[in-house]
Amino acid sequence: MKPRLPISLALFMLVLVVVGCSNEGTVDTETSEWKPEKPVEMVAPARAGGGWDTFARVVSNAIMEQGLMDQTIGVVNKPGGTGAVGWAYIQNVNDPHHIFSTSTTMVFSMLAGNSDYNWDDMTPIANLAADYGIIAVRADAPWETLDEFLQDYKENPESITVVGGNTPGGFDHVQFISLAMEAGIPMEEITYVTDQSSGGLPILLNGTVDVLSSKLGSGAVAQHRAGNIKILAVLSEERLDSEQLASFPTAVEQGYDTVFVNWRGVYGPGDMTDEQVAYYERVMRDISESEQFAAIRKQFGWDDLFMGSEEYTEFIRQEVETNSAIMEKLGLLAK
Repeated sequence: MKPRLPISLALFMLVLVVVGCSNEGTVDTETSEWKPEKPVEMVAPARAGGGWDTFARVVSNAIMEQGLMDQTIGVVNKPGGTGAVGWAYIQNVNDPHHIFSTSTTMVFSMLAGNSDYNWDDMTPIANLAADYGIIAVRADAPWETLDEFLQDYKENPESITVVGGNTPGGFDHVQFISLAMEAGIPMEEITYVTDQSSGGLPILLNGTVDVLSSKLGSGAVAQHRAGNIKILAVLSEERLDSEQLASFPTAVEQGYDTVFVNWRGVYGPGDMTDEQVAYYERVMRDISESEQFAAIRKQFGWDDLFMGSEEYTEFIRQEVETNSAIMEKLGLLAK
């Protein structure tokens, strides 16, 4: 017969076993990798066909085609208020299965007071690309250079109308105002109209307006290739090095020190955990480093600008500081 343990010792060992099992289970829970448990929505806080929508779709399609998620991911459009409707939707749902495409326009829109939320209310996941601003005109316009256009505009501001895809205080508006003021054109003499429904290209092409303030990824490159418009300037520090974009002159080389970059990334709701952020950041990094996305960047004229969540968060803080100063100078900062 095996000797029995004293009752007190047996109870002590039983407690150790129970505590050990409990601690082991806790460790597993805390270190387990989070993954989506249902289909993911990539929200585009804008109309179909715009920059946020295009970015959301190419990223979602690349994720699906490369099999980077076990669950499906699809795009849902929530247009209105230069992003405000989409951000309110994200915050009200407050579910890590709902993420959204974003860009510099988000910061400008929030600084202008278009939304009840700001950049600190939501979670930066990753940035994937840089989309530079452009100034474009119809192919039959009388101007061949940015300087020709601005000098003419300075003399006859009442005869020229500018269109952008954002409301006043948005990226397209602010970049043009900054450029025009550098050329000596008073802000109050600028006639700017908004075409949120189609980004401005259609009404530039049909002659309703004279000038388009937009981004390379807006469809302007394809229209330039087709011979329908002229891109007078790209608002980058130096010429972009891709074969299809290298021919476009910068504003800087034409004597105007105006640089505007529309970064494009992915955000989530405010209450995401570190594990949820890490999961999406890994997926976005894999997308950014893929040959497929390199081809997409080339197609749309985007530069590579990947930032993980931590770097992206600090970058946004700097963007807010810089653009707050710009918006205040232009009288567009919400009080």
